[in-house]
Amino acid sequence: MSSTRCASLEGVSKPEERPSGIEREQKMRKTELIVVLWLTLLSASIASGQSGEVSARIATQSSASSQAKSATVRYDLAQCIDYALKNNNGSKISRDSVEMALAIQKQAASSWWPQASGSLLGSRMDEDPNFVFPAMSISLPANSFGPGFPPVPVPINVPAQDIRLMNRDNLMGSVNVMFPVYTGGLRGSRIKQAKSGLEVAKEENRQTDLEVVYDVKRLYYAGVMAGQLVQIGTDSLARMEATLNLTEQLYKTGSGKVKKTDYLRTKSIVESLRTVVADLENKKQMTQAALITVMGMDWNREVELADTEVPYAPRDIDPARLVEMAYKSNPQIAKVQAAVRAAEAGIGVARSGHIPKVGVFANAQRIWNSYDAGIVTPQNKESWTIGFGVDIPIFQGFRVINEEREARANLQKLQNQLALLRQGVALQVKNSYQDVLKTQQQQASAREAFQAAMENRDLNVRAYQEELVETRDVIEAQLMEALFSGQYQHVLYDHIESLAKLDLVLGGTASK
Repeated sequence: MSSTRCASLEGVSKPEERPSGIEREQKMRKTELIVVLWLTLLSASIASGQSGEVSARIATQSSASSQAKSATVRYDLAQCIDYALKNNNGSKISRDSVEMALAIQKQAASSWWPQASGSLLGSRMDEDPNFVFPAMSISLPANSFGPGFPPVPVPINVPAQDIRLMNRDNLMGSVNVMFPVYTGGLRGSRIKQAKSGLEVAKEENRQTDLEVVYDVKRLYYAGVMAGQLVQIGTDSLARMEATLNLTEQLYKTGSGKVKKTDYLRTKSIVESLRTVVADLENKKQMTQAALITVMGMDWNREVELADTEVPYAPRDIDPARLVEMAYKSNPQIAKVQAAVRAAEAGIGVARSGHIPKVGVFANAQRIWNSYDAGIVTPQNKESWTIGFGVDIPIFQGFRVINEEREARANLQKLQNQLALLRQGVALQVKNSYQDVLKTQQQQASAREAFQAAMENRDLNVRAYQEELVETRDVIEAQLMEALFSGQYQHVLYDHIESLAKLDLVLGGTASK
């Protein structure tokens, strides 16, 4: 008898080993609170990567979108990127900067050509210009016209004479040509500076396009993830509503294991999930508004994303190789390298202030005037000149010396900035690489956790219909499925975002 009693107590835990009903209740409520809060934070993280400027536009667009909407268009990722590169305002501005830099380079190259100019000047004076030859007295020497004639010096008085120089109506045209033969290195250095400036503008344009591509990828897949989270929330809400109806039915007509407190707890979870789903739907709309803004579309357009799932493609990458690729292709490094070359040319520009300059010039002139005497004789009406000039700098108050010192200091500063930038880019590559590895390691575990939670939820729901498990168990199973499902989607998004960020740092070569 005693042995039978002892055997019947073997499967019963001691009071201190099994949690009390109050402890299980507290644990269950804590789990419910954690899941609801996690889903809320997850919904908020969808738009967390948006900049302040984009967020401000999104707020305006979201409030106005209910007033006017145009037809919805369906785009895949490639179409979104192509549209954004053509219509994004930042890309347009950077392309304009390239055109400006190209024009500046051509301006500098124009110094290799002769500079020619022409002028035409017509004038009418109030009266004909003149020259008054003053009166004077001269002495005619003796024997000026022959022996004895005149026999003695003869004084002669010459009266003042009014001489007309030209007609008051005058037209004068001229053509001038000048060519700098030697500039002391100034011309070549200016051209090198302009060429480097063009390279800087092109790299800035490439950087802008890469940032646009990154933003489009990030927002596109954020929209896909938001759609998945909305679907997860909607499905969870529908299952919890079914559980609520079943709980109400069981506590009213069942065996008494299900109480009204179970029904009220389930109802509170249902209403909490309803607010989470509404917030997820709002975040989805804000993400689409941000994508539309980055693409350069009108504010009242709507985009339907062609993808419904965030793709996952693991990558086997070598961090050392990635750093070398970044050194070669990162546009920020290339931009600073071009700035270094421009600074080197700037030293030549400053040094040219010490060196003489040599140039040749020529001009031709023609005067149209009806008067053929005075200063506008036929010989004077047409003339030309050719010559050369030398400009020799002697002393500029130490200005040129300090200009060269400034140029050398600027070069040293840029070289140090380049070294610092290379270190920063290497760190960015390493961080992005670690993010890729982390998400690839998390993906398998997150998927297994999600599948296990889904199977657990299915078993608990079927057992609950037979009143084999408690209400808190089926609620926890459904919430945990939503938790792990959303977590899995977030891991997929983090993986593809980390790849996009790595591609940005590598200058668009990560996908090649």
